This record gives sequence, C-alpha cells and structure tokens, in this order.
Amino acid sequence: MSLVNRLLGLLVVAAIGTTAHASQLGTYYVGVDDADTVTYGTYSGEYNTNEGRLTLLFHHGNHFHGIGTHSYTGPASSPVASDTSSNNRLPESYTGLNPISLQPGSGDFAGTYRSGLSSSLPQDLEYGNLNIQNVHALSGVDDVIYNSSGGRWNTDFDLAHIHMVLLNATPGLNIAFGNTPVSAVAPGGDFHLGDGDEMFSVTPTFWVDDTANVGDVFTAEFMLADLSGTYGNSGRFFVDFQAVPEPAACTFLASGGLLAFVRRRRKVATK
Repeated sequence: MSLVNRLLGLLVVAAIGTTAHASQLGTYYVGVDDADTVTYGTYSGEYNTNEGRLTLLFHHGNHFHGIGTHSYTGPASSPVASDTSSNNRLPESYTGLNPISLQPGSGDFAGTYRSGLSSSLPQDLEYGNLNIQNVHALSGVDDVIYNSSGGRWNTDFDLAHIHMVLLNATPGLNIAFGNTPVSAVAPGGDFHLGDGDEMFSVTPTFWVDDTANVGDVFTAEFMLADLSGTYGNSGRFFVDFQAVPEPAACTFLASGGLLAFVRRRRKVATK
C-alpha cells in the first residue's frame, strides 16, 4: 500500500472516530436560554434579549453554538435589538463550508436530490445530521455539554409546545417526514417538533426534483415558536443546501478536504 493511500485510510478512520460520538449524541437540540445578561463582546453587561426564548443549539464538542439567536446590533452606546444574529446560517458562515448536500435519491425518493444520505463531505459530517432533539436528552448522557456555559441551556421548559416555523424557502425546496417525498410544510406553515416534557427526536428530509441543476443552492428560513405562549420565539436562522451529482466521498477524498476537516475537529476537541 502506498504512503498516500495509507494516509488517506488513517484519515478516514480518524474522521469516522471523531464524528461517531457526535452522531450518537445528535447535532441539533432545542433549549431555552436562561442567561439574563450578555457576558462577552461588545454588548457585555446588557440585558440578554434571548432570555426565556427557545433556541436552536448546535452541538460543538464541549459547548453549544446558539443559531440565529436574538441579539444586538449597532454601537455599544445605543444597541438595537434584532430578531437574528450574525451566526444564523447552517453550515455556519465562519467555517467557509459549502451548503449541506442534496444527493440523488432512490426508492420512494427516486427522481429527487435529497438530504440525509451518507457523505464524507465536511459540511455533511459537521452539519448534515438534521435530527433535532430536546436538549434534556443529554442529561446523564453528556453532562459536560448539557451543563456547559454555566448551565445556560439546561433549564426546564416542560410547558412548551415547540413548532418549527418555515418563514421562507427557495422555490422547489420541499420538506418531508418519514420515508416518502411528501411536502409537509409550505412557507408560512410550521411543524410540531414536540413538547418540552417529551424527549422528542425529529428528522426532516429536504428534497428537490432532480430537474434542478447540479450546484444549485436552496435555502430555508426558520424560527422556533412555542405555541403555548410560555416562552419566546427563537431568532431567525437559515439552512443552506446544494444539489450534488454523485456520492460525495470520492469527490471529497480527491479534494483533500478530509485532511482540513480532521484538523478542524482535532482543534475543537482540544479546546
């Protein structure tokens, strides 16, 4: 076996090893922000406009990233409240990653490009597991992240009726649940994730017709809403997808992207 092939093999094993733990635990969670003030940055000490609101949480090793949280803009001397934040896209903009892949489907999804298929592209390894869970599912399973940020995200929200509202979407982008390509929600509609006292686990499938051009980007804009009225709505956030022509592993290995992904994951693991 050549040195190059041996190195690629080791990198594949390393990437699988680093993502296996995150995959078992999940990628996205819903919690309620319990912090009363902003603790860092330009607006440190200001009232936390996200307090008491539902929040989409991205599992990032030993801490969460709040996605599309309520925030402030403008100068520190006269901050303006906003219903979104600079970190409001998936994949997160700072990573420079391409959109989550929509790959050619089969079976009931034949004739489509769909999410949720196996891929070794870094954007899919990092962000492509679209399962959404109650953050309390982490209690006793991964207490490090569950209690991270001083327990900011582990407050009870039993009374919540949690819905994911589709505010806008690129024409042609559909959302399905289960294993059939039935569009479940249109812009302006919403779908029920679960209640705060339920260990819900929901995985939407995003899909487009295979008449879409390879490389086309599709975007969905969401917010989380509590229909019980007990908790505030989350900020707005966006999820980007891109139609790709073939199983991603070969393209990714050829690009050398795996090495960069493993380096990034190792850096996160050592924080």
